[in-house]
Formats: sequence, C-alpha cells, structure tokens
Amino acid sequence: MIEGNKVLIRQLEAGDEKLLHKWRNKGEGNLYCGFKYGFLLSEKAYNLQVKEELENTDVFPKQKMFIICKKEDLEPIGDISYRNWNKRNRSAEFGIEIGEISERGKGFGQDALNNFLEFMFNHLNLNRIELTTLADNKRSIKLYEKLGFKEIGVIREMSFDSRNGEYSDVVYMDLLKREWEKY
Repeated sequence: MIEGNKVLIRQLEAGDEKLLHKWRNKGEGNLYCGFKYGFLLSEKAYNLQVKEELENTDVFPKQKMFIICKKEDLEPIGDISYRNWNKRNRSAEFGIEIGEISERGKGFGQDALNNFLEFMFNHLNLNRIELTTLADNKRSIKLYEKLGFKEIGVIREMSFDSRNGEYSDVVYMDLLKREWEKY
C-alpha cells in the first residue's frame, strides 16, 4: 500500500470493476479526456480487465492499476496506474482519475500523484515518467507543472473530442528523476 497524507493507494481487488464502471461511464467525469458520453464499456468489460490484472503473477508487470482511497475512511475515490513500462530505458507513462466528482479539487489527486511518483521512481527504478493530456485540461496541466513536469511538445489534433466533434491538441509532458528529486 502506498500511503500519502490524504490518501492510501491500494492494490486493485475483485469488485473494483463496479467502481471503474461507475467512474468511467459518467460523461461529466470524463470530459477532461474528451469523452462526452464516458467510455461506454460494460461492467463485464471492466470485470475482464480487473480479472486479467489480478491473474497476472509478475512482480513487476508492464502495466498496473491501483485504487485511490481517502485515508480518513478508506472510501475509494479514484484510480491511478502506470503503463508502457520500458525496463531498458527506465520509463513509463501514468494515468490518474479522481472518479468521485465530489472529491475533486480537495488535494487528493495531488497527494496521490506525489506519492505515486515516489513509488514509480524508487520502486520501479524509473528515470523518466511521461504523460499526455488534452491541451484544454488546464487544471491538470497546472498540477503536473507544480509537481515538476515539463511540457515537451504538443501533438496537433491527436485526439477526437466528442465534446465538440472536433480534433483536439494533446500536450506531451515528462519528468526526470533528477528533476523530481529537487522538489
């Protein structure tokens, strides 16, 4: 378990597919990634995803999802994951979502991300962590910059955005371990 000041980040467990289904199928909660209608996946689809992760016996899998819980009452409020772990180049990408919309803006995401970065750099021995986000996701970009991420490029019209039926630019950011250690 990864412990922060406000959150505990725990392993994915059987039953978490219900949370993922709820969080990912709310259009309102997924506007930041351009999904006006949510992901439109069934609970069974999330069940298969959770089952696949639970059945993976690798100590260091190429990708892994965790659940973010409020520390005060262990209520699940979101998820955080790494993916595309390149062990040779010591890099990976991460994703985070505070799925409980009422819990956004309370510092849970920042606390989770700060502690997850420590886990990724020190437990997975990464040198570089990267992310992509829609260019209009200003709130998240501000948080990433606060944690030391640098914008390294904009991928023009990379993502179809169902909010407006147009293609949106995507910001590409990264953080090096030596830069993170300064924060």
